[in-house]
Amino acid sequence: MNTRRVAVRVLLFALIGLLMELFFTAIQGALRHHSWDLRGSTSPWMMLDYGILGLALLPLSTQLKARGLPLPLRAVVYMLGIFLVEYVSGIIFTHFGLHIWDYSDMKWNLQGQITAMFIPFWYTLGLFVEYLHRRVDACAVVLVRGITAADLDKMAG
Repeated sequence: MNTRRVAVRVLLFALIGLLMELFFTAIQGALRHHSWDLRGSTSPWMMLDYGILGLALLPLSTQLKARGLPLPLRAVVYMLGIFLVEYVSGIIFTHFGLHIWDYSDMKWNLQGQITAMFIPFWYTLGLFVEYLHRRVDACAVVLVRGITAADLDKMAG
């Protein structure tokens, strides 16, 4: 695969991930504090996590689909991948003095880095991930090759 296309895909996933996290934390805060100002938060460091997930997704989804694994089970695999990336990056961030998140006060957490409380969210994201990947990859193709809108319509149809 074209290196520029991979780089664009990683960047798009990183930016989409930041935006999704911003909305997620805004809605979570609104529900928790009954304040509808919808102020979310995230860290630019999270771009690394979302970029890694975007980079790893294509080979993983291709293999899982080739083996005939149904979408609900692929979503479990994606969910576990999200937990793995979150856990490892959390350990690395903490090692370097970056405290981007801390789930220590939540039930079923592992060293404050991940919590089983997020299983429904990561599973749902896993269901959406293949669709998102196809769209992000199509956008990356357009950005790298300069394909016209008509070409994009052909790809989508």
